[in-house]
Amino acid sequence: MKRFVDAQMPSFVEKVNGMKDLTLFQDKADRNGLPQALLFTAKPNTSPLTKYLSTEFRRRILLAEVRTTKPNQDILKKYGITDFPAIVVIPPASASEDEEGNAANGDATTRDFIRYEGDGFTRNKLHSFLSQHALKSKVFPKKKATDGEAGDKEKQSQEPRKENVKTEL
Repeated sequence: MKRFVDAQMPSFVEKVNGMKDLTLFQDKADRNGLPQALLFTAKPNTSPLTKYLSTEFRRRILLAEVRTTKPNQDILKKYGITDFPAIVVIPPASASEDEEGNAANGDATTRDFIRYEGDGFTRNKLHSFLSQHALKSKVFPKKKATDGEAGDKEKQSQEPRKENVKTEL
């Protein structure tokens, strides 16, 4: 029963398998202005705790899972990960900009990161750590609409709606 419920939990965890996936993940975070959290794990499946955290912090922090596979060895070296599990948070690009609006530390590949140094991976400790680095309000992606569609929708909303009503005499 527990396995069934765990499998049915919603998950907003991004899977990273190699530098190409990491670049796509970082681009997505930068495009939406979200901080990034990378969970390094040796487990083959996503844990229910990770799924919970991804749902709890959805649209406030982007959470990715990096497993100890051969394509991910460069990522592990880049962040200096030797013990598992480990969590690294990378602040959003806007948080690391100086007063002139220039990026202080460059792109996401060279930005400073914050490593979780807690003594255990419990729900409360991880929730507290991610709360410190997550955005206060949710970020919603902008809807893509063409000019023609936007004009048609405005015309439809301005015209009164005519309903077909049958009347009997």
